[in-house]
Amino acid sequence: MRVTGRTHEAQERPGPNARPAIWVFPPAVDSSAVARLAQRWGVPRTMAEITCRRFGATLTDDQVVSLLRPSFRSLHDPYLYEGMDRAAKRLAEAVQKREPVVVYGDYDVDGTTATALLVDSLAALGVDAQWRIPHRTADGYGLSDRGVEIIRECAGSLVIVLDCGVTAVDQIAALTREGREVIVLDHHEPGPQLPDALALLDAKRPDGGYPFPGLSAVGVAFKLLQALCDVLGIPPGALLLRALDLVAVGTAADIVPILDENRVLMRYGLRQLERNPRPGLRALMNVARLTGRKLTTASIVFGIAPRINAAGRMGSAERAVRLLLSRDEGEAMALALELNGINRQRQTLDQKVLDAARAEAEVQVKAGARALVLAHRDWHPGIIGIVASRLVEEFYVPTVMICAQSPLGRGSGRSVDGFDLHGALKACAHMLVAFGGHVKAAGLTIEPERISAFRDAFQQVAAERLSDEMLLPRLSLDAEVELREVNLDLVAAVERLGPFGPENMRPVLVSRRVRAISDPVVLKGAHLRAEVEQDGAVRGIIGFNFAWAAPLLDGPVEIAYVAEEDRWQGRSRLQLRLKAIRPSE
Repeated sequence: MRVTGRTHEAQERPGPNARPAIWVFPPAVDSSAVARLAQRWGVPRTMAEITCRRFGATLTDDQVVSLLRPSFRSLHDPYLYEGMDRAAKRLAEAVQKREPVVVYGDYDVDGTTATALLVDSLAALGVDAQWRIPHRTADGYGLSDRGVEIIRECAGSLVIVLDCGVTAVDQIAALTREGREVIVLDHHEPGPQLPDALALLDAKRPDGGYPFPGLSAVGVAFKLLQALCDVLGIPPGALLLRALDLVAVGTAADIVPILDENRVLMRYGLRQLERNPRPGLRALMNVARLTGRKLTTASIVFGIAPRINAAGRMGSAERAVRLLLSRDEGEAMALALELNGINRQRQTLDQKVLDAARAEAEVQVKAGARALVLAHRDWHPGIIGIVASRLVEEFYVPTVMICAQSPLGRGSGRSVDGFDLHGALKACAHMLVAFGGHVKAAGLTIEPERISAFRDAFQQVAAERLSDEMLLPRLSLDAEVELREVNLDLVAAVERLGPFGPENMRPVLVSRRVRAISDPVVLKGAHLRAEVEQDGAVRGIIGFNFAWAAPLLDGPVEIAYVAEEDRWQGRSRLQLRLKAIRPSE
């Protein structure tokens, strides 16, 4: 039997220490509102029910149109960003004068795609943009003092800083004193003081004014280009449509909410990736075996993004930017194969570090720790974030991994729902050299001799702020349905709520009193396939890493699943992908 390609979310049981998730059944919804939506828009009742739960039962016709048919008309006015007018006019001046511009971006997927987007767009306008990406280990995160030195090597009085800079007060002041004008495009949390830049575009600044704070850095770059087209008086489509493949990749990879503008950008970006991607992304899709498939946010997160990220994690991210900027198919394929090889090396190293970190994590958790701080001088700083994510999946506690090299250790943290990781690091700021990031993910720099004290302080903050309930993973269920209701028409209707991703995940359905009609099949020792029945309706289920659940199918079960269209050799069939399973009550 065949196992379909796995570009899916984390599994129900990702490791030996995984905690069973709490099933969170959906709240009641106004049945009359569901009926009106289903009748007015000709959609299945289950789809209407999910829509009302997620987006409200009092949607206007215009809101429903925007939801079911997201278009560029739904994009916000870029000038709602504080500083956008200054940024767009100054960049337009550089375009008109053919003035060289310095572009400095971060080394992750969001930073590299944002860099490639701006450099490529400026080149199309006749501007020579010199771009630089810091080296993760040699130069550090963001616009550091070393980053200032790197910028000094470039000609050009206008500097655009991407995916970092909102906390770089001293560094931007140094560049300003030298006569440079700095535009910052960021989406991270600002510090107590904003840098004195020519323009700082960050929706999270206290006076930001922008209605949607969820754009990634590549999304903010897109908004700057939108305003630039307005200032220059050029049709926006010529510059912006060709940028959408990069926008989709950076947006998906940075795990930002796929809501509001991001839904629009992802929908059209995925379409461009399928139909006419730039050479570098086409080559990456080839090596990731995504060519010819229907792409989703998960296709990027698990297929494209790791190969781009591997460059910065294991060496220099400049290779990733060169790939994204390449116009030559042969060069692009060579670079894509190189990144693919680097990604394989990264995966091997990931597993070694994960095995060692898991052993220490088990010791700390058994001792009662509600958060993990794990450190070793030999851990590669480029992969500790990935390992931290794996440990959060497995132990479901906030986790910080630190490469404890002298003179400064570098750390990366991941969190659980409801625990503000950035806020927790802020509470421990007196022990850190620097830190930054988001509620769910953050980075830090620390003197190795302070790691033990930081561990105690961080775990104390976690003990105070984490309730017992917050330490149990939750599986949110969108609708309870009978198997007979689940068909390809429902799948097609639900797809209209996509693209799916953080804060708009693919709906999870639940069906009760389901029985297997034949012995389940275990595939590759890990996966489960079975035919199940409920009141005469028969459906096929597939559970990746669910081989452990085969004995449960000896009796009636409740299944939580995602309904999907499985395409194979030109044929389509309905497939239910398990998210969880348990005996019927």
